[in-house]
Amino acid sequence: MGDVTLPRPAGRHADFLLLAVAIGVTVLAGFWFTYFSPILSGTYENVSPLVHLHGWSFFGWYALFIAQATLVRARNVRLHRTLGLWSIALATVMFVTGMIVVGVRMRDALASTEPSFWIEAGPGVWATLMLFAGFYIAALLNRRDTPLHKRLMVVASAAGMGAATFRIILVAFGPSAWLMPVSITVTNLFILAGMVLDLYRERKVHPAYLVGLPICLAAELGVYYATPTPAGQALARGLAWVGTVFGFLY
Repeated sequence: MGDVTLPRPAGRHADFLLLAVAIGVTVLAGFWFTYFSPILSGTYENVSPLVHLHGWSFFGWYALFIAQATLVRARNVRLHRTLGLWSIALATVMFVTGMIVVGVRMRDALASTEPSFWIEAGPGVWATLMLFAGFYIAALLNRRDTPLHKRLMVVASAAGMGAATFRIILVAFGPSAWLMPVSITVTNLFILAGMVLDLYRERKVHPAYLVGLPICLAAELGVYYATPTPAGQALARGLAWVGTVFGFLY
């Protein structure tokens, strides 16, 4: 008797949209507490325009991510591809401004005689930026392979949202020693959610998640725990160099 193949449940595009909305709402919640709400109330600190450019490009990319997932669900491929150009532009601005912000903060932290949060956080933020860029570029290179493209976008968006989860955990629990490693790794729960949805819909987990999850965990935790080591200190000095060279844009 031959093997029986079970029909695939419908709704794979709905799963992608569900993950995109969950990630986008989490990002909005994270930045609402420390950015949007203070701006609306007029209590936000006076910072460089570059910081605002980074914040709005960051939020804009995640808002567009939801829009793109909605278009995939609606099968509006033409508009999805058109808006993809805006996604690339926002991601570029988000990455470049993020690197400059981290570099300037690291430069100032290393130059200060006072303890600084950025000594510990800078390399971790850098890791999230690099993971976001790497998986986002991989998603663009594989945009004609829809199942792979969608999952790489989920991994990229999850990897890049550590700043949002950091704010949520900070507001909920206050400053603590475990805040940084937890906030940058809890984002991987969205990748795990994608894996669970794969098991439900496809009866197997897509390789994009099987490769993406360990890479994200290894990079995030590896960079964090390497911070006090000579390699971590070299990375901190490299980030500070970026702040020194490009700080005039800050």
